[in-house]
Amino acid sequence: MPISPAAKSAAIWGYGREGRAALAHLAKARPDLALTILDDAPVQDAPAGAAVLIGPDGLEALKDGRFDLVVKSPGISLYRPEIAEARERGTHFTSVTNLWFDLHPQARTIVVTGTKGKSTTSRLIHHLLQKAGMDARLLGNVGVAALGEEPGRDWTVLELSSYQLADFDHAPTLAVVTNLYPEHAPWHGGVEPYYRDKLRVLSDESRTRAVLNAQDRELRARCGSRANTQWCNAPETFHARKSGLYFAETAIEIVASPLRGLHNLANLAAACTAAELAGVQGLRTRVDLSGFEQLHHRLEEFAANGRTCVDDSISTVPQATLAALAAYADRKIVLIVGGSDRGQDYAELVEALGHDPVHALILLPVTGARMAEAMRSRVWPFEILHAGKLAEAVDLAMARVPQDGVVMLSPAAPSFEEFRNFEERGRAFKQLCAAAR
Repeated sequence: MPISPAAKSAAIWGYGREGRAALAHLAKARPDLALTILDDAPVQDAPAGAAVLIGPDGLEALKDGRFDLVVKSPGISLYRPEIAEARERGTHFTSVTNLWFDLHPQARTIVVTGTKGKSTTSRLIHHLLQKAGMDARLLGNVGVAALGEEPGRDWTVLELSSYQLADFDHAPTLAVVTNLYPEHAPWHGGVEPYYRDKLRVLSDESRTRAVLNAQDRELRARCGSRANTQWCNAPETFHARKSGLYFAETAIEIVASPLRGLHNLANLAAACTAAELAGVQGLRTRVDLSGFEQLHHRLEEFAANGRTCVDDSISTVPQATLAALAAYADRKIVLIVGGSDRGQDYAELVEALGHDPVHALILLPVTGARMAEAMRSRVWPFEILHAGKLAEAVDLAMARVPQDGVVMLSPAAPSFEEFRNFEERGRAFKQLCAAAR
């Protein structure tokens, strides 16, 4: 919904990358607005003319309804009580993503989301469009705030998280959903609201063509009857097999692929489906991935002190760790797991440990303790150890990895027990492996 001409005041809640983009946009588009920055920490670089309210002062102003418009950072939960109180007083909340769509209603857009695989899939789609000679932009959760950026002349690919979709009120041209697993329940107020917020991107069946993963149980259950939908990873479509990528029964040649694991082939199947709908031809026989680079912290393989290590810090749910184990099924794995507890179900991962090539298991707080409790009733064919910090876990792992094995950090949990985010955790893992003896 465009900004009301009657709005007189606006607040930017959260002054990070997106907050700065929002402030710059509002200052240019609506110089008549009285602008205020709300943040938890002091703001050192606030532009002249913008007021600043820190911590409780900002929250009180919100609850009092002092602002006609609030542009909220994605990291701030839409379900906070201050938002409900402000809405009752007439405050309208929006986001950088909604503002970008307001500005570019004619842009042809491909929104990519999903619990896991959305970053790889969005980058693959962008790559395939560019390989086909199209002018395409890649924006959103990939690190480029959309607001302030122009759309591609042909297509704009936007990777959007559940935080960005919770108040999304537009209809993209194409919407790709890779999968749905329990995640981010505290932010959304439960798993069911998380699923609902993710699927807001599919709300307009008439205007949005959906690309959905037929292998995902939740998507089949929730979207099986949706009109205007193209399924992927089904036998008659683009789909992944252990032997490669197929369209129906035709094996597809993949040129220069850096991707590893069946899950990444499934992501590629989704990307090919979306790219074909966007007009790319020839993908049913040949896919050129030359120049495509794998994501940092997602099955990122490196050597340290003569040992092979795998940084899979981005795996914050058990299903992602299962995919990582499958990708290295031919190696002996010393696996490091554990992190912040968001109530995930570890039963499937625990069961898989009895069949996957685990050589040793090292458990970190706090979810590691949950896994240890779930494993008590069985005898396991590998050593199980506990570590208080990642540094201790790396030392234990490096001392136990066989010559032909790998040390893998694939935590199956968020990082907030010891680190601010999965990127910081992944960087620390690399440094600790390099320093180990």
